[in-house]
Amino acid sequence: MSALFADPADAQRAPPDSGLTDIIVTAEKREENLQSVPISVTAMTGESLTATGISNVEDLQFFAPGVSITNDAMAIINIRGIGTTAFGIATDPSTTVHYDGVYIPRPTTSYQDLFDVERIEILRGPQGVLFGRNSAAGTLNIISKMPTKALSGAIGLTLGNYAKRALSGTIAGPVGDRVGMSVTVLANSRDGIYRDVARNRRYQDQGNLAGRVTLAFNPTDDLEIVLRADASQDRETGSTSKLTSYASGGLAAAGATVPRGAFDVALDADPRYDVDAWGVSSTITWNNGPVTLKSITALRKSNVSEAFDTDATDLFLRHQEYFESSRSITQELQLVSNGEGALQWILGAFYLNEKGSDELRIIQPNRRRVTPETNTTNAVAVFGQANYAVTDRLRLIGGLRYSWEEKDFSYRILVNNAQIGGGQPKDSWGAWTPKFGIDYDITKDIMLYAAATRGFKSGGFQLGDGQPFLPEYIWSYEAGLKSTVLDKRLRANFSAFYYNFTNLQVVEYINGVATTTNAGKARIKGFEAEILARPVPRLTLNSTLAWLDARYDVYFSQGVDLGGNRLPNAPKWNVTYGGEYKAPLGEVGSLTLRADFSWRDRVYFKANNNPAFESETVTLLNARAAWRPIDERWEIALYGRNLTNERYPTYKTAGVGATGVTNQTVIKTLYGEPRQYGVQLRHFF
Repeated sequence: MSALFADPADAQRAPPDSGLTDIIVTAEKREENLQSVPISVTAMTGESLTATGISNVEDLQFFAPGVSITNDAMAIINIRGIGTTAFGIATDPSTTVHYDGVYIPRPTTSYQDLFDVERIEILRGPQGVLFGRNSAAGTLNIISKMPTKALSGAIGLTLGNYAKRALSGTIAGPVGDRVGMSVTVLANSRDGIYRDVARNRRYQDQGNLAGRVTLAFNPTDDLEIVLRADASQDRETGSTSKLTSYASGGLAAAGATVPRGAFDVALDADPRYDVDAWGVSSTITWNNGPVTLKSITALRKSNVSEAFDTDATDLFLRHQEYFESSRSITQELQLVSNGEGALQWILGAFYLNEKGSDELRIIQPNRRRVTPETNTTNAVAVFGQANYAVTDRLRLIGGLRYSWEEKDFSYRILVNNAQIGGGQPKDSWGAWTPKFGIDYDITKDIMLYAAATRGFKSGGFQLGDGQPFLPEYIWSYEAGLKSTVLDKRLRANFSAFYYNFTNLQVVEYINGVATTTNAGKARIKGFEAEILARPVPRLTLNSTLAWLDARYDVYFSQGVDLGGNRLPNAPKWNVTYGGEYKAPLGEVGSLTLRADFSWRDRVYFKANNNPAFESETVTLLNARAAWRPIDERWEIALYGRNLTNERYPTYKTAGVGATGVTNQTVIKTLYGEPRQYGVQLRHFF
C-alpha cells in the first residue's frame, strides 16, 4: 500500500533521548518540513494536542502566538488582531477553516471538538494566493488521521468535575490489499458552568456526538482516492452572558434579580445552541511523474438553532432567536510539480456554491421583529505560485490569485407580522492578490525569509436589514527567521510583520443595533517568537511571545474620530511557557508530567476603547500527569485546567435597559471557563 496509509504509532513521536522530531506540514499545499516553509506556521500533532489538554478549537489560542479565539455561539478567531464578530448568512469570517483540505464556510459550525486529529496548522497572516477566499487574517488547517497499515485503534474515557463524561473510540486498518478504512466516534457531555439561581437550572453545558469514516483506495501505485464522511450533533444550552454593569439601565428599579457570583445568573428563558452538521468529500491524487494532479470535492450541510435571553435578567425585556441553514459545494483542482529541480510550482482553481438561509427574531413584550433572509454565494478563483532556486541557498517566490465572488441576497423585515421593509440586493466583487517573497539559507539549519502579500475579504449584506458593506483589503509585509540548531535540540522561529488595511470590516452599534460597516484604514505591526527545546533527555520546554500594536489609522464612527484606538481583541503582549518531563519508572513504565502557563495583556472588546468593555490581564495554568506501562498500551492521566480558578472575561457586549432597548451602560460579560479537573483513561491496540 502507498503513502495513503499511516503508521499506527504517532509519526511525530520521538525517543525521549533524541532531538526534536521534524513536523511535516501542507501549509503550501505540498508536504514540506515545517522549518522549510517561509511563512509563520504553528503546527501541533495529535499527540501534542492530548498532552497539552487541547480538546477544541478555542484551546488553540494558548499555544499559538498572536491568536485569540472566543466561543460566543460560534468560533470567533482573531489572528494578529484581525477577526470579526459579525454573523449572518451573507457575512464571512476573516480566518478560514479547512478540514482535510475542505473549506468550511460557516463560523457557527467551525467550533468543534478535536478528535482523531493527525495535525493542526495555524497559518498566521493573509494567505491570499493558495487559500484565497476570506483568509485575510490567516488559515486554520485541521488534518484527520488516515487508515493505518495494520489493524490499530484506541478507546478513551474522560471523567471530570461538572459531571464531565467523554467517550471516544477509533479503529483503523486494511480491509483489502489496496483499501484501508478508519472509523472514529465521540460522545461528550458536561453539566453547565452557569447556575440560574432563580430557576435552579444550569447553562453552558456540553452535549456532543460526532463521527467520521475514512476510506482510502489505491487502485494503482500512482492513484490515491480518499473518501470521507463526517457528522456531528450539538445539543447545548449555549453561551450565557452575565450581567455585570446595570446601574444606569433602570433594571434594578424594574425588579431585575442580579446575582453576585461570576457564574450565577437569573434568566426568564433558557438559552439554546443546537447544531447539526454533516459532510462528504473525496480527495483524488494522481501522481503522473513530473506532476501531481489533485481534486478535492466536497458537500457540506449544517443547521443551527440558537436562543438567547438578550437582557440577561429574570425580566421579559428582550429575547433573541437565530436560525441558520447552509448547503455548500466546493471543488478545488491542483496541479503540483514534482522532483528536485530549481523550479517548483503549483497551479489551481477553486469553486464554491453556497445556498443558505437565516432568520433573526427579536422578541419583546409588545413587539416581535423577524427578518427571514436567503443568500446564494458563487465564488471562483484561479491561482498559481512558483518557487525558483537561484542558488543552493537563495530562492525567489512569486504567486498570484484572482478571486471573483457574487452574493444574491433577499430579505424581509416583519414587525408584529406586518412587513415594513425588504429587498433583493445583489453584488459582486473581484480582486487580484499577489505574493512576492525571498528566502535564504544562512546554514542548512537556519533560514531567513521575507514576503509581501495581499489579502482580500469580500463584501456582504448586514444581518437584519440587508445593508451592504464593502470588501476589505490588506497588504502584509513580513520577515522571519527559522532555525533548528544544537543537534536538533533547539527550534527557534521569529517573525516581524507590518499590515496596511483598507476598508476594514467592523461591527458597531448604530441606534442600538449591531451593524457591520467599514472602517477607513488600520495599521498593524508586531513581533512573534516560538521556542521549542529539549535541553536534556526526556525534558521538553516550549515558549511563545507575541507583541502586537494594532490600531485604527482612519476611522470615523457616528461622527467620532476613533483614529489611534486599538483594535478589539488585540492584546499588546501575549506569553506562554510549557514544560514536559518523561520520568522512567523501570519495569513499571513511565510517568509524564506537563505544565502550561499563559499570560495575556489587557484587551478592549469595542472599537471606541471604552474601559467598561475591557478585560484586564489574564493568567492561566494547566497541568497533566500521565502514566503508561512499559508496553505503552494503556494511559491513565490526571488533568487540571485553569488551576488557579481565574475569573476573566472572554467577551463583553452591551445589554438592554428596562425598556428593552440596547444600552451602552448595561454590560454583559461572557466569562472563561472555571477550574476543571478529572481523570482520563486510554487504551491502544
